[in-house]
Amino acid sequence: MNKIFKMIMVLFLLATFTYAAGKVTGASEHEVPKWFKQSFLDISEDVDDATAKNKHLMLFIDLDGCPYCTKMLKESFIAKNATSKFIKNHFDVINLNVKGSRELTWKGKSMSEKEFAIDLRIQYSPTILFLDKDKNVVLKLNGYRTIQSFKTILEYIDGKHYKNQTLSEYLDTIKNKSTKSTSKKAKEMKDLSNISSPLAIIFEEKKSKACKDFNKVTLKNKDVKKELSKFTVVRFDANSNEEFIGIDGIKITPRAFVKSINLDYRPGVLLYNDKKLIATQDALLYSFHFKELLRYVSEKEYKYFDTYLQYLAVRQKELTEARVDIDLSK
Repeated sequence: MNKIFKMIMVLFLLATFTYAAGKVTGASEHEVPKWFKQSFLDISEDVDDATAKNKHLMLFIDLDGCPYCTKMLKESFIAKNATSKFIKNHFDVINLNVKGSRELTWKGKSMSEKEFAIDLRIQYSPTILFLDKDKNVVLKLNGYRTIQSFKTILEYIDGKHYKNQTLSEYLDTIKNKSTKSTSKKAKEMKDLSNISSPLAIIFEEKKSKACKDFNKVTLKNKDVKKELSKFTVVRFDANSNEEFIGIDGIKITPRAFVKSINLDYRPGVLLYNDKKLIATQDALLYSFHFKELLRYVSEKEYKYFDTYLQYLAVRQKELTEARVDIDLSK
């Protein structure tokens, strides 16, 4: 009996070892501040309430376990600083969840938080929506922003500069301008119209800490390098006035191009396949998420998934079932 029991235990342990799923680390749970507005989630009524107080309505849309949500909430909403104080004074803030089941009313229609996220084509977490008094979304902000950059964006909304300028134009008027290109590849590749492979265009700024981190950490990650090798990679100084020929065959400068598409985040990455823009990275993405965004485009997963987030949920499960460990935090 002892031998049989030992054999069963050995087989059980082998099976457990063989089929153990990969681990996901780096996710972080978070709670929204208690001062966020408690709402019946009739968005039109919430806008009217905010307008009556001479405020804008902000919708902070998060996802459970999202490290970017946790980071931004801690820095810009929970910590006591000029940014959090500005938010309290000038905005009503409501929290929604990308996959949430609570019912809300949007433009007269009843839907769940998840359906709302699909309707608004939410691709990132967090995504922050700002609404004006007429219930229009005047800015959709994708992903994490630093305390300083978020404060500037809040001032753009509070000052109603969106009536006359895009965010990209507004940021351009208040920051130091540089026309010196910092990219060797930008000088080598002036014509993008004949590129037939997947194409990644990276727009950077010389003084940007996020750009430095992107180069030192993300682009040196071995998995990112492997996926990025499938792309033709072109890098531009976002403030350069040196002309290049775009994928559409039209001459334009990097500075004019980022303005034309309102690309306000640096580094901003545009990902093309079959000469079509498939995805835009305009927010902080750690290595795993950036690697998978590259794969979403190069492997044409967009043909099977409407959004990157839908793809990511399936892909993460696929990797863990294949016993691949995933770190979401770096």
